[in-house]
Amino acid sequence: MSTDSFPTEYYVNSIVRFLDTIEYKDENYTAEERIDKLHYAYSKTAQHFAQPSRQKNIKASPKRLQASLQTIVAMVVYSWATASKEVMADLSIHYTYMLILDDSHDDPSESMKTFYDNVLSGKPQEHPWWQMVNEQFPQVLSHYGPYCGLNMVRSTMDFFQGCWIEQHNFMGFPGSYDYPNFLRRMNGLGHCVGGSMFPKERFDETELFKEITAAISQMENWMVFVNDLLSFYKEFDEPRDQTSLVNNYAQCNEISLEKALKRVTDDTITDSQQLISVFKDKDAKMMHTLRTFFQGYVTWHLCDPRYRLQELNSKIGEDSEASQKLREYLKSANAVGTVNPREWAYPKVTELVAERQKKQADRDVKTYVLSGNSSILTHVAWGKAASANSGNAVHQKLP
Repeated sequence: MSTDSFPTEYYVNSIVRFLDTIEYKDENYTAEERIDKLHYAYSKTAQHFAQPSRQKNIKASPKRLQASLQTIVAMVVYSWATASKEVMADLSIHYTYMLILDDSHDDPSESMKTFYDNVLSGKPQEHPWWQMVNEQFPQVLSHYGPYCGLNMVRSTMDFFQGCWIEQHNFMGFPGSYDYPNFLRRMNGLGHCVGGSMFPKERFDETELFKEITAAISQMENWMVFVNDLLSFYKEFDEPRDQTSLVNNYAQCNEISLEKALKRVTDDTITDSQQLISVFKDKDAKMMHTLRTFFQGYVTWHLCDPRYRLQELNSKIGEDSEASQKLREYLKSANAVGTVNPREWAYPKVTELVAERQKKQADRDVKTYVLSGNSSILTHVAWGKAASANSGNAVHQKLP
């Protein structure tokens, strides 16, 4: 990345302003709790994606799939800190599918021609991604009431369409002021994330209907703005990520990149202030869930290798107050959120696949022997008998 073109100073100030607003200090877990939950969610997720049907349909390389699992498991465990480990595991699977789609380059046009007909008739979808997601979705939704579940289903469908648009690298036409937010709301998974924060084991969605609805409406924008702000560095010169909200604002509003970044920064801070203000006197359990989500979601961005924000340590100057504060924030995040994958992300998916293949090969041999040939069994039996008799003869000759 060229530091000559990247607005480093302004970006550092933007991040610090946001982190100051939410009073960033992640105290969601002890080190032992974090590793325990990471390993549990990872193990369930890795077992899921090691299954032959998933391996057949997923086109990502083993290395990319492994990286996707580790990224998403960390996101879920860090952010959904109040959820049970089972909820974390199932959400990790669901959101890994989202990342797989986000990184894909396949044109879905042909396989989507019969999408609605298949929905009406109950037939499997033609698109392999939908086949896998639909098979897993009932398990995810079993943790939620119907209202939160509907938000998750609808938002997942929007996400698919948003990724479809992104594949065309369409940033909107100049003057099309509504386009950037239209696309970002569609591919932001805001309603899915908002709905999935409130599993029925902890929240009665009928009793807290208004509070949950308000939280989903505000989380839609909050998580999108936070993600766009903290993704700006890694997406700056990445060809696949040029349809970001910042770039689309610049394109459609015909403004500079720095002005577009300022707009996203201001929106992120405003939404953070609104969420804290609105829910400070509402249900205490909801406020705690939102606060822990804020902290964990930010920690994940600051520490996950995908976002590369720890690189800023070597790129920012020493003198400014913002630079010093950012270093402290990165140090604080690193202390809790940077965990060596060797401590929790094992065994690898490739190892699980190899183990499954070996077990299947052993079963195939056993089935062949048992079903096939009495001559094989007879030969084995005679061989064992001959070996035993030979051994007896040897022993009889010994003094």
